Amino acid sequence: MSPEEAALARQALRSAEGCARRLARSQGKLAAQFPLLPARLTALPPDVEDDLDAFLKRYEQLVNAIQDELFKVVAIVGGEDVRGLARREVVELMDRLGALPSAASFRLLVAIRNRIAHSYPDDPERQAGNLNAAYEAVPDLLAAHEGVRRYLERRLPKGPFP
Repeated sequence: MSPEEAALARQALRSAEGCARRLARSQGKLAAQFPLLPARLTALPPDVEDDLDAFLKRYEQLVNAIQDELFKVVAIVGGEDVRGLARREVVELMDRLGALPSAASFRLLVAIRNRIAHSYPDDPERQAGNLNAAYEAVPDLLAAHEGVRRYLERRLPKGPFP
């Protein structure tokens, strides 16, 4: 791995760490709101709606950072070429390499991300279900991030990287 690749890898790690930290903060801030019931969802004050929007965005950002950035770094470090692989195959590879706690768990996290990416303003029951699923999945998402982070920290060259 070149020094430039190592620096980019460290940058991706720092970015994902920021996403994870902000998601954990959002989860804590919203703890009193969960589980969300459909009737309550339609009557939330604007500040809580804003907090939920931030939570959902942070969940989405962390999933994306892991699968779009960190998985590439893991592949580079492991000498794997993932360019021709489907995302599902990349997740399986990450599991085989030991960078993820579970491929099945990560696929579920991605499925939740895909569901929350769509808003259903006329279906509070569906919205509440998606929000509750995302909230409940945060520990698994943080564990996936931590697994990839630890994997990379053990394998990245040490040095003065920005």
